[in-house]
Amino acid sequence: MERRRFEDRRKIGTVKAAVNIYGERILDGNNSSLKKPQEEFPEPSSKARELHLARRDMSRYKESRKAAESAKVKAESELYSARKTVKDLASMIEESNFKAKARMRDIESLRKKGNQEEKALALETVESYQYTEVMKELESLKQELSKLKLDMASIKEEKARAEKDFEDSSLKLWSNSNTAEELRKQIEAANEEHVLVELARIEALKEAAEIEAQREKESGEFSFSMEETSKKMKDMNEEIDQSKELEHKLAVTLSDVNLLQNQLMQVKQGLNQPEHAAEGESSAPSLELITEELEAAKKELDLIREESFQYMSSMDIIRNELKHVMEETARLKKIEDKADSKVQSLNSKLLRAKSKLEAVTEAEEKANAIAANLSITLEQLKAEVEVSKKEKALITEDTAAIKAEIKKTESEIDSTEEKLQTAVQELEEVKASEALTLEKLRALIETTMQSRASASNQSSSITISKFEYEYLTGRAVGAEEIADKKVAAAQAWIEALKASEREALMKTEMAQRELREMRVEEEHEVYRTERSLSAKKIIERELRNWRHGQDQKNVEGQNRQSPYRKRSMKTSGNLTPLGRAKFRRSASPGIKPGGSTPFIIKKKKKVMPNLAKIFSSKKIDKDV
Repeated sequence: MERRRFEDRRKIGTVKAAVNIYGERILDGNNSSLKKPQEEFPEPSSKARELHLARRDMSRYKESRKAAESAKVKAESELYSARKTVKDLASMIEESNFKAKARMRDIESLRKKGNQEEKALALETVESYQYTEVMKELESLKQELSKLKLDMASIKEEKARAEKDFEDSSLKLWSNSNTAEELRKQIEAANEEHVLVELARIEALKEAAEIEAQREKESGEFSFSMEETSKKMKDMNEEIDQSKELEHKLAVTLSDVNLLQNQLMQVKQGLNQPEHAAEGESSAPSLELITEELEAAKKELDLIREESFQYMSSMDIIRNELKHVMEETARLKKIEDKADSKVQSLNSKLLRAKSKLEAVTEAEEKANAIAANLSITLEQLKAEVEVSKKEKALITEDTAAIKAEIKKTESEIDSTEEKLQTAVQELEEVKASEALTLEKLRALIETTMQSRASASNQSSSITISKFEYEYLTGRAVGAEEIADKKVAAAQAWIEALKASEREALMKTEMAQRELREMRVEEEHEVYRTERSLSAKKIIERELRNWRHGQDQKNVEGQNRQSPYRKRSMKTSGNLTPLGRAKFRRSASPGIKPGGSTPFIIKKKKKVMPNLAKIFSSKKIDKDV
């Protein structure tokens, strides 16, 4: 449980660090490169040192392998020489057996012929010669046995050295498995960081969609208000045209009224003169008509004046409304300009964040691929470790069985050596007794020869006693028994040599098996070190490429952002609000590199506080 909590804390710490880094990258658009965590990626010097140490270990493994192979070749040559000596001894024993049989046949022939004295002397010489030959062979075999013991001691030393190398390689394997486990944990932490970044991206997309919907709603309301204002302006223009027509009619009516007034004045002046009295009486009806028309014109003029006053008041109201509309339009234009600048800055920041997020996703995909490869490699290594453990268990069992057999053969060799020593002692005692009896026999033979020589002068035949005949036949039987004992001792020695040969074969097989195991472990170690080094190199190369691409994308984003701001500020001053909104919709996709749909945002206060809240909370957790 404690270990799991520690791992969870470590994962949370790495996730916080990554989110803090990504948050600083999104909030700060001027930074061109990510901060490199010093804990995750070692320096190139340490990696070069590790590579150098791995190469040195490889050279040591190769040297130990060569030494083991040379020891194997030496043991095989010694085994071959031991087999050759055994074959030679077997052939010599066969020859001695053949000679013994020949001597036995000679003894039988001598027994038939009756030359017992010569047979005894020949048998004694043959036995002494065979004894010396057997002793020489025993000495040479003892020397060979001592050499084999020395070779076995050297092979045991090589085995101890090989076991030590195997332990070192197992420690290396354990360290590599630990590094692989750490890489797997880092990959899991990176996956969690990727999930957090994806969640932040989804939240940003939702906020951008909400802001876009709100912006469309506000643009619809603004367009509706602009349409209402244009309708009011159109109605005002129609009313102004009608007022102008009424003013024109009023001017015509005033001119008619002035003309009628002038005519009336002239008529009044004519009525005051006497010469026109008659004409006035005659024109009285026309004058009444004119007065009536004049009264009607006055009434109509009053009505027109009232209407003109009404039109003037309505014109004042319309002018005030038009002034208010112009002020509102200017205010909305300023607000729209500010909103456009904010939207452009937010669009640029979102585009940069999206490009960074795409780069991060690409890097995460590559890291996931590398993690999958590393996990597969780790599974293969685990399977190989299990197989090697099983093989090691089998080898230990075989080694225990072979050691038991070796102990058994050593005990058999010791017992055969003891038997051989007892047989040699018996042979020496027999030889001593034979020497005494030979001296006695020689003395007896000399006396008998002298007596027989003196007797032979008298007769042509030689007579011997029954005791001498039994003695000579007993000596022949004793010689046969001695020859049989020598043959049995030689066969026991051959069995001992065969047992030592079997022991040497078992030890050489053990050495070969251990060499094969060491070779397999060495190949696995080399393969694992190469795979780990290649994986580290691939990760470093991918990170360098990713940082280089991030730097280039940031530089390109800044270079694209500055001319777009200048162009948008230049064009926004010469367009109406409706036309500027259309231009923004048509020109904003040109900002984003890559051709994907941009995030056009109208309000800044809703997006940036949320993003800042997310990343600032992560940063505060990290600081705590």
